[in-house]
Amino acid sequence: MSFLKSGSRRLHHLSDEMISRLISGELKTLGAFRTRAHLEKCWQCRARLESFERSAMQVTEYRNYLIQRTPINPQRRARLLADLRQRAEHAAPQPLLTRSIFNFAKRTGILMNPVLASVVIVSCAFVLLLWIWQRSPITVDAAQLLQRAEISDSAVARGKAGVIYQKVRIATSHLAIERESYRDAQGIRRRLPERVDAKSEQARQVLSSVGVDWEAPLSAASYREWHDSQTSISDAVSREDGDLLILVTKTPNSQIQEESLTVRASDFHPVERTIQTLSHGTIEISEINYAVLDWGGVNEALFEPLGGQIHVVPALPPALPTNAQLDLTELEARLALNRLHADEGEQINLPRVGHAIEVKGVVNTEERKQELVNGLHSIPHVQVNLLSIAELQTLPNHMSSAETVTEKSVEVGASPLERYLNGQNGKEDVLSNVSQELLDATIKVQQSANELNLLKTRFSARSLSAAESSALEDLSRSYSDRLLAGVASEELALRQIGFVPPSQLGSDKFQTDLDSAVDRNEAFCRELIAGSTEGLRPIAEIVTDLYKSIAQIRSAIAAVSRVPSKQT
Repeated sequence: MSFLKSGSRRLHHLSDEMISRLISGELKTLGAFRTRAHLEKCWQCRARLESFERSAMQVTEYRNYLIQRTPINPQRRARLLADLRQRAEHAAPQPLLTRSIFNFAKRTGILMNPVLASVVIVSCAFVLLLWIWQRSPITVDAAQLLQRAEISDSAVARGKAGVIYQKVRIATSHLAIERESYRDAQGIRRRLPERVDAKSEQARQVLSSVGVDWEAPLSAASYREWHDSQTSISDAVSREDGDLLILVTKTPNSQIQEESLTVRASDFHPVERTIQTLSHGTIEISEINYAVLDWGGVNEALFEPLGGQIHVVPALPPALPTNAQLDLTELEARLALNRLHADEGEQINLPRVGHAIEVKGVVNTEERKQELVNGLHSIPHVQVNLLSIAELQTLPNHMSSAETVTEKSVEVGASPLERYLNGQNGKEDVLSNVSQELLDATIKVQQSANELNLLKTRFSARSLSAAESSALEDLSRSYSDRLLAGVASEELALRQIGFVPPSQLGSDKFQTDLDSAVDRNEAFCRELIAGSTEGLRPIAEIVTDLYKSIAQIRSAIAAVSRVPSKQT
């Protein structure tokens, strides 16, 4: 279809052929659906459709009128056809194709209707011309295409006074908006500042970062200015759908990897621009509607008074985020990473750099990196600086800053757990499984306790806003649940080797110091599975202390959950 580009979502004006085929019912189901969807949005094509329908009705009514006035005489028609055949037989020899057609008609006795024959001939000629037109070679290069596109834009300014109305769709990997703009065709009157919502402001910043004018994003002059400023480029011009010319400019070793400008072949009016970047992905700008309106059909209050003075307050730069805003940003970033399970062992830190929160670290794969980037992109004042392991390995001297770890082994003999399991069948498998489960559970308990302690230290010393309190509560609940799941895994591992919680744990089970309880828990777990340089205690005594630390952790978590958070 002439108005739809494959892989894109832009719409152009329908061609006369497309409107004619829609009226005659020649379009397939999908083509008719897309055509009617375009007509719902484009008033210019709807007006042309109504004009075509009126013309078709007038032609049909006139044809019916002529048929009614002309009497049909079968005998005269038969005599005319017989006379034509007789004259043809006595005429000069005809070409092989022509003789074959007449001989076929004669043998089969088919009487060709003159009107039908005319329609067939005209249709064949139309199809032949259309085929030749579709296969016509491209006669413009990149420089000529841009020059003609600029002339097409400037021709509007040389015409009568009016206002250019344009509706475009701007789409990136994270957002999609539709924007209507009005600008003086002759550039005399300026548009008054307009209110921009958050999504539009985000789109404007993205376009500004790649050098696209927010007021005229499809400007051929803007594209040519970028094109001519590149030091190494490769251009290619192609034709699509017969009515579209596409210029693709590739720029290797650049932040902008590729740009394309699509224009109508009939008048070189730009209708789409795409930009492929490293930081924002693919940016698509496509025209939905375009018209040059008279000043009488436009609200002049949108523009500065003609010839008058207007006091415009200069735009102030955006205010820098406050410490409270950065605190909220950090909480929201931590909550987003928590929901993506990026705080369960991945090397990610959140330092405060200048007036932003930087999320930096190393992840396993590029897919994981993109998942985290997508989860953080909507949070303001966040700078994402993540590297995949493959990217880290491509950096020069990437191992130069790595710390050297020296392993030291200490001979302590068999651990209490190993000595306890001696003599049992399958001892080695049980020892390995229980030791691994206890170690994993202990690490989970330590990580969750560290995160809770960080939240308490950073955000509990002052009054919190409602948003901060909500994010802090969600994070605290998540880490508390993970910590309780960790001690439950420890209990399950102990039950596997036959130890159950003692009936009497002592009065110190009500101790509510979470940090000391977690430290004791880790010490007892490591003593159980690795032993101690200070001597071996009985395993029953170690397990009892371990169960006490678990009870203390649960008591501390319950006490923390009962403390209400302070809000402003």
